[in-house]
Amino acid sequence: MTLSLSQQESKFSAILSKRFDPEHGNSFLEAFETVTQKHEQRRQKIKKDEELENEKSPPEYRITFGEKPEGITSKEYELLYIETLYTIKHKIGTTTSKHREGENDLYAYAQDAFGLSPADHRRLLAKASEEKPPILILNIEIVEAKDLEAKDANGFSDPYCMLGIVPEIHHFPLSRQTSGAGGASSDEENANDSKLGFMKRLKSFRKSTIRRSQGREKNASSSNSPSPAASCLRDKLPAKYIQTTDVKKATLNPIWMEKFRFNIESSKTETIHLDIWDHDDEFSVFEAARKLNQVQGFKGLNRYFKQIAQSARTNSNDGSHVDDFLGSVNIKISEIPSTGIDKWFALEGRSENSKVHGQIHIRANLATREDRGVSEEDNWTDIKQHVELLQIFIDHELNTYKGATTEWSGELSRDAETILHQHAIQGDITDIQRKMCRWIAYSKKHLERTLTHRLLLSITEQLEQAWQPTSLSRDESDMLREGFTLFINHCFKQLGRLRELFPAANRLAMERLEQLLTIVGKLHSMEVFRYCCPFQNSLQHELSLIIKAGTIEWFDRMVAEITKPRLRSDEDILRNTSELVYVLIADAHSAVKYYNPVFESTVKLAFYHISFKKIDVKLMEIITKALEEELGEQIYQSPLKLLENTEPDSADIAAFASAAEQTSLSLFELYLSLNELAKYKVYVNETHRSNLKINQYYGYFGVAMKKWLAVVRNKLLHRIEYALDKDKIDSSMNNKFTSSSLDVANCFQQMTQFWKRLAWPDIISSIVFLIRITEDMANVTRLYATLSEEKLNAKKFHDTSDLLFYAQELSLTANNIERIRESFKALPIELGYDKLLVAAEKFHPIAVVDEYRKKIETLVASCSQEISDRIYQIVNKVIFNMEIELKQYLFHVIEAPDASDIQETVLPLLNFLNHQLGSYRELLIRQNFVRLLELIWTKLLDQILAEVEYNGSSRSMASYLRLLKTLDYLTEYLTNDDQCLPKDTLKTDKYRLVKKLLKYQSNDTQSLIKTYYQEKLQEQDRANNSSQSDLGKLYCRAYYHPKQETLYIEIISCKNLKSCDSNGLSDPYVVIQLCPTFLYPHIEKQQTSIIKKTLNPQFNEKFEFRLTEKECGLSGGIVHFVVMDHDLMWSNDFEGEAFLEISKITGVNHDNRMVDELKQIELALTHPKVLRSRIIEILEQRINDKTAVEFVRRRRETENQ
Repeated sequence: MTLSLSQQESKFSAILSKRFDPEHGNSFLEAFETVTQKHEQRRQKIKKDEELENEKSPPEYRITFGEKPEGITSKEYELLYIETLYTIKHKIGTTTSKHREGENDLYAYAQDAFGLSPADHRRLLAKASEEKPPILILNIEIVEAKDLEAKDANGFSDPYCMLGIVPEIHHFPLSRQTSGAGGASSDEENANDSKLGFMKRLKSFRKSTIRRSQGREKNASSSNSPSPAASCLRDKLPAKYIQTTDVKKATLNPIWMEKFRFNIESSKTETIHLDIWDHDDEFSVFEAARKLNQVQGFKGLNRYFKQIAQSARTNSNDGSHVDDFLGSVNIKISEIPSTGIDKWFALEGRSENSKVHGQIHIRANLATREDRGVSEEDNWTDIKQHVELLQIFIDHELNTYKGATTEWSGELSRDAETILHQHAIQGDITDIQRKMCRWIAYSKKHLERTLTHRLLLSITEQLEQAWQPTSLSRDESDMLREGFTLFINHCFKQLGRLRELFPAANRLAMERLEQLLTIVGKLHSMEVFRYCCPFQNSLQHELSLIIKAGTIEWFDRMVAEITKPRLRSDEDILRNTSELVYVLIADAHSAVKYYNPVFESTVKLAFYHISFKKIDVKLMEIITKALEEELGEQIYQSPLKLLENTEPDSADIAAFASAAEQTSLSLFELYLSLNELAKYKVYVNETHRSNLKINQYYGYFGVAMKKWLAVVRNKLLHRIEYALDKDKIDSSMNNKFTSSSLDVANCFQQMTQFWKRLAWPDIISSIVFLIRITEDMANVTRLYATLSEEKLNAKKFHDTSDLLFYAQELSLTANNIERIRESFKALPIELGYDKLLVAAEKFHPIAVVDEYRKKIETLVASCSQEISDRIYQIVNKVIFNMEIELKQYLFHVIEAPDASDIQETVLPLLNFLNHQLGSYRELLIRQNFVRLLELIWTKLLDQILAEVEYNGSSRSMASYLRLLKTLDYLTEYLTNDDQCLPKDTLKTDKYRLVKKLLKYQSNDTQSLIKTYYQEKLQEQDRANNSSQSDLGKLYCRAYYHPKQETLYIEIISCKNLKSCDSNGLSDPYVVIQLCPTFLYPHIEKQQTSIIKKTLNPQFNEKFEFRLTEKECGLSGGIVHFVVMDHDLMWSNDFEGEAFLEISKITGVNHDNRMVDELKQIELALTHPKVLRSRIIEILEQRINDKTAVEFVRRRRETENQ
């Protein structure tokens, strides 16, 4: 840019004078950087808030939503206490280690848990004592047996069991009598032998007499029973009967899975007795047991077991088919623990000598049936009481627990577990019913007093493991459904306030959220939940609705809190809108980092995808409304169309300058916040991502972007004028720069940071903006260079005698401009234009992208070169002052006596340069010092070249030799460590020309002629390798015979010669001569015959030249071929010439190939006028040298043909 740029921009001064104070001209960009730093601090604050939140205690996440379960009345409370005392009073079974033995301890615990006074306790205990004691019941299940004895011929047995209750344990005298064949052991037995006589006539065993009808579903403890009949408990045979299992055919490991039930009159003395028999199809013990069922009471039961055994022995003696005894088991009722037994028992024989083996698996437990006129099957009241009792005990445990309720493990005391256990077994509450009661009690209590979800999950898993489709009645299922519904609704309401109750960065809160989602997911996946709540929506659907509703409620609340007061200015509107976006950024960060992983791992839901989609539209409505209030309807125009607007900057800036500067910064802050928030869209499902409104957020800032760039450009232009006016040396940079360059370079850096922070998402509009920025910065660079040079010229330092001061000011100016040039040159790279162009190639035509690339690179290159030329122009002022002295020192070198020492001759010139460059070496930066050295080098070369070209005839060869040595000394001086000028920089075309001419001038005539022919050989090689041959080609063979000392040359032909005659043809012949002639004075030239009227003559002529081997090896020796056109009337015409180096001819290098094997040589014909010969020009100046004069004459004649 020239001075006119300053004048052109001055029209904005009036507009900018008030708003854009030059003293603070770069404060606008600094303010942008401040906004950027504030944005970064907000981002960092999110991480710091995470750390702080993690150290906090999680908030109380139990909120009463009005779903607290209804309590029981005071009357029901007393009845429940009476039931508890009744349960304790009538404990059954042996107490295990995990339960409490003493009744008084249990009474005390119950009184404490219920919170009753001693008087109330005694009153209610009396009522409990008035109740009839319960009837004791034994539930027994014959599961299976193994390793029984084989009684049948097939190696198996047909086993079945016979079992009953006996008053006390006896060792039945079932063994064979040694004194008789099978007599009874008492008179009572002999008297009843007649009852068994009919057993011999039974042919088969019928099971119909001992079938049990189907019992209650809830008393079935195994679903793997072989048949419904085998597992039913209803209509059991009374305890006075002996009961039998089914017969299992042909097995030694029978599986029965059959259940029986016996009333117990005295648990202290009675025993359950079991025999295993091998069934035969004839008369057997099976039917005997059926008949014996008619006996009343337990007193005769011992006798009937004996009679059955005696009958078996009698029939055995008769040789008929009877059941064989396989073993027996006796279990004392008093030894059965309250928890029941489930174990394998070894079978016992009739006596110590009996040989039986095998084991039987038995499950047995005690229960009660209260004689209160209530059906035995009805335990619904017991179940409800069990739930209430559990809740009371949970409350009591929580009241006595010293820690937080969320830390309670859920484990009850031994007293509580004992009471609950006794209540369950006395009420005949099954295992699944117990787990159901436990789930309902704990989940309901969770609504009142927060429990850990880990505990609830454990209870849920226990319920799931125990439940079977038919294991609960309708009432029980309804009760469980009510518990599920209360708990699920409570969890959903907590999730609706997720952000408040479960802060994302709080580790404990996240653990609780994960547990909550896990248990909710577990419930929805459980078969029992689907069975009890068949119309419940899918969990994903329910949670999606909750997340959406909760997000909208939270978003609306944030909007209300942030924008509560009516804002008084546009800055407040934009600032608060930015604040809202930052809140959303923090929420997005929390959702992606914390909520998303938890939701995805537990319930397979993408939390952020659901939540952000819901607020996307509402957010952008708020954004566009705020922007429209500030920028008008222009926000809806595309950035590219806005840039196409050719409206002058003055109008644009005038409109923008009227607004407060803070507004533009608030706009930038809002843009940065939206840019940050938009990055989180990658966490929205790809199918919905393209439909998000936030995708086009940047489009609303096109008009703001245009105004930002216009203001920045004009602020920088005015800043330059101010900075140069207040310029001072920057001591921090070794006094090589001034403050103005630092100021402007910082503006470039701030512009780069501004662009990077902007991160404009659209590629094409980004490129257009980048071009606009580059153009603006190019103008800034040009203006700074122009004003800096003008400032230097205005001081007229070239007239001053203080050269050091002049050198310092010149150096500072050059250094400052170079600093800005480097900053500008690096700007597109710093702005990332190359990455933008590469990205654009993926979506736009290559031609369009290449056009953008060319425009940017051309813009940068042209401006950079322009500024570089300006720096050379400034530095060249130093050379202007040195030019006369340089010429004088070179003259001294040239005119020195021939006998003088070359080093001493050159030394004054080097000392002069060293003196002149000393101050600039310290003042100039490296790049500018290199420029100065380049200019000095160029000036020296120009002076030497002028001396060579215009005064060559008047100088001796010795003077040129001194100049050649001087050139080497100068090269060494300029490339030493002090100057650090690269050698490649010195070796320019001019340097090579000067050096070549000096070498020529310093050589004698014969050496020059040899050099001339060497150059001709090089020219020949280039012509041979060229695809074009305008003068045609010569074909020959050459061979040297060492023994004969003869050089043989065969001219074969020529092709494509030029036409020299009017008929379009020629009469060609070839002249062969060995050159230079002073090397071969005795050798005459020879020529071929003339071939008439042809452009492709065939000669096939051989020539001999007598040469010694030494002469063939002379340096510079060549064969010179000249093709001529013969003319009778006029002088012969020149067709072309070619050159062949003698030293490379076959035979000279001892190559002894046969002549017939030689390949023909193809030589392109050339003309001497094609290239200028410096050697000919130098030889022309040697008018006193006959050899030079003669050689030049011949070559000029050839050139002129």
